[in-house]
Amino acid sequence: MRPVTLTLVAVFSFLVLALGALQIHHHSQYGHFVSLGLHADVTVSDGDTGIPGITQLIDAHLTNFGLFPATIERCEFVSDAGAHGVSVPYRLEQLDTGTHSWKTLFDTAGTYCRPYPLGIAQSKLVDKRLWPGQTLSIGSEATAARGKLKGEMVRFVIEADGREFPTGPYMIIEVGRGLPRSP
Repeated sequence: MRPVTLTLVAVFSFLVLALGALQIHHHSQYGHFVSLGLHADVTVSDGDTGIPGITQLIDAHLTNFGLFPATIERCEFVSDAGAHGVSVPYRLEQLDTGTHSWKTLFDTAGTYCRPYPLGIAQSKLVDKRLWPGQTLSIGSEATAARGKLKGEMVRFVIEADGREFPTGPYMIIEVGRGLPRSP
């Protein structure tokens, strides 16, 4: 009985340490802790957007921090350049400071996973498992180029598994310089 007990204690201790390390890492990257299950965040990177004065690319992504896989509908596509990709539906929202509510600026609902010129050549919707630790992305975009968003608070809402997963809000600091780094 003693070896079984020691093994269970060791496995439990390892899981607690692993979850603690995951929480510390996530907090250092994004400034908040994460609960078990699906969770959305954004990352910011430098990139050549082809748009004068805009150098920041934003990527919202959904990660499975749960203990079990989740089946997620996603779009598998081939771009007009022949690259294979995967995306999930989302919308971009802006905080209305007068009402303290979020208003939709852009929504992929009508165009999600449909071929369009200079973008997607072929596409199909598929249900696949998102395993623990695995991430799905909306794909990087130049959010600051979507309009007069300088100084505005925005967020992404990823739609998956019949639910909505909002990212944390972030402010677009300067259109010419893009967005701040991930908190």
